[in-house]
Parts: sequence; C-alpha cells; structure tokens
Amino acid sequence: MIDGVPTTPHESMDALALRHGTDKGSQRHDFARVYDRFLSEWRERPVRVLELGVYEGASLRMWRDYFPQGEIHGVDIKRQAVEHAGERIHVHVGDQKDPELLDRILAQSGPLDLVVDDGSHRYPEQRGSLMHLWPHVKAGGVYVMEDIHTSYLERWGMGYRAEESTVELLKDIIDDIHGLAHKQEPVLGSVRSMHFYFETCVICKC
Repeated sequence: MIDGVPTTPHESMDALALRHGTDKGSQRHDFARVYDRFLSEWRERPVRVLELGVYEGASLRMWRDYFPQGEIHGVDIKRQAVEHAGERIHVHVGDQKDPELLDRILAQSGPLDLVVDDGSHRYPEQRGSLMHLWPHVKAGGVYVMEDIHTSYLERWGMGYRAEESTVELLKDIIDDIHGLAHKQEPVLGSVRSMHFYFETCVICKC
C-alpha cells in the first residue's frame, strides 16, 4: 500500500498510468505500453529515474509504483511542483536545460537508469537536457523524448524539417549507431539503438 492506496505487484504500467491519471496511459498518448517493452525487466531493480516535467505529479507516482525499489526525481519550472514530493519521490524546481540544476540533481541521484523528457517540448530545452544528461545515463540505460510532434509545429518555435528542431536532432543521432561505418564525430556517442513511435523516441545506451 502506498499513500493509502493498495497496489498490485504485477500491475502493468498502463494500468498504473490510468489509475494515477497521467496522460502517458492508453486513454491519451499511450506511451506507457511502449515503456513496458523496454523497462519490464527492471521492475525489481533499484533504478534511478529522472523525469523532466512534473505537472500534477501523476507520472512520478506511476514510476514510483512501477519500480518499488526505485528512486524517482522530477524537475519542473513551477515552484508548486514540490507539493508532489513524497515517498521515494524528489522534486527539484528550475529550468530543465540549466546545467547547474542538473548537476545538483545528479550529485544527489548518481548515474541514471532512465530519463524521461516530458518538459517544455521546445528544441532548446530538449536539446540542452539531452546533451547534458546523456553522459550520466548508465550503460544499458534509456533516454526518452516525449511529445516530439511539436517539432512540426510553428507555435512551438519549430516546423517541418526546420533545421533547429528536436526531430532533426534525433535524425542526426541515428548516425551515431553507424559510427563504425562513417567514422565521423558522434552527436551523443554510445547509442545502441533508437526507436520511434508516434510523438516519442526511445534512445538506448550501449
């Protein structure tokens, strides 16, 4: 039982998403079932998770219940986000692309197993967070970019095949997987695989 609510040991991530009300569930973006494919083997591990973007804290509670031995960190620019801290949940206030903030979090969390970017959905923040945090993702870890459909929308400061957009950055990172063939300087390095789904991309580290 957590926060007075009984939990089911083998509850799927989608079931947890729906119960906690996060939009990662199948009623909205349907990200949870994608995550299950990559993370189900980690469920009993003492994983370290960082989610960029807290909103109402629903997904932080989803991660906490999905990983009963995990430590969950969340970042949000709004100060009221700290209200969602709790058992094994740490909330940090600030800009997701602020390197000093990210370094303070990393000093507390240590290397990360999973990073989920559900923050600003804008290119400068998405790129800044990825480039700073990727070296601190453990070997075999996963970095997820959510809501990358904003790369095609002018109201988010991007557009179809705009040079400075998150999707174009992710296309460049695909080259890292084939570095042995082209021998050019990598964008991230240590990229084992990338998996694209509608609105989201999963990057797996070697």
